[in-house]
Amino acid sequence: MHKFRFKFSKTGRAAYISHLDTMRTFQRAIARAKLPAKHTEGFNPHAYISIALPLSLGYTSECEYLDLILLGLLPEDEIISRMNAVLPDGIRLLGAYEQKMKTKEIGAARFAITMEYDNGCADAIVSEVNTFLNADSIVVLKKSKRGEVETDIAPMIRNISVSSDENTIRLDATLAAGNTVSLNPDYLIRAIERYIPKCAPDFTEFHRIEVLCENGNVFC
Repeated sequence: MHKFRFKFSKTGRAAYISHLDTMRTFQRAIARAKLPAKHTEGFNPHAYISIALPLSLGYTSECEYLDLILLGLLPEDEIISRMNAVLPDGIRLLGAYEQKMKTKEIGAARFAITMEYDNGCADAIVSEVNTFLNADSIVVLKKSKRGEVETDIAPMIRNISVSSDENTIRLDATLAAGNTVSLNPDYLIRAIERYIPKCAPDFTEFHRIEVLCENGNVFC
């Protein structure tokens, strides 16, 4: 048995495929591609798979990771070719290789966040957003097992930079991610809406660029 990891992207309309439906999509695709994957036992067997850091609905990504066990080895290019022939539009396999790192090593994720303003974004707005997101403390209502609690998310922001043009502010944000501490980038927008509502965007897009280990290396 070989522990394999698939790297794939979700773009376009595929952003609106939920996590559970993404799992089902891959289970069907693995069957159609005739990959020798290990299957669950029972009346309705299916490929046993898991996805690290499930992506929020509506987000796009170029760095999703799916783990499975293959009962035989196939060339990487053959796996990619077979899978991409049966995957839906917007989901594409980018890599297929034996697992190198454990998912518990994941410590952060890097996002490109696009904030659009119908009436343009003046330099003053850009400056205020930059100052706010780089503050020592940013307290928001964050979901937890105890319900929503006031949480300081500033320590969960590993790095953030701000750029802009006439109608758009772009954030390059590296945020805590993993089993112990994780920050959804949507909380950055919620914080802006709460504390500096005049700087709240009319529309926001989220795109995951990289998944990183705690030591800063790219997860693979």
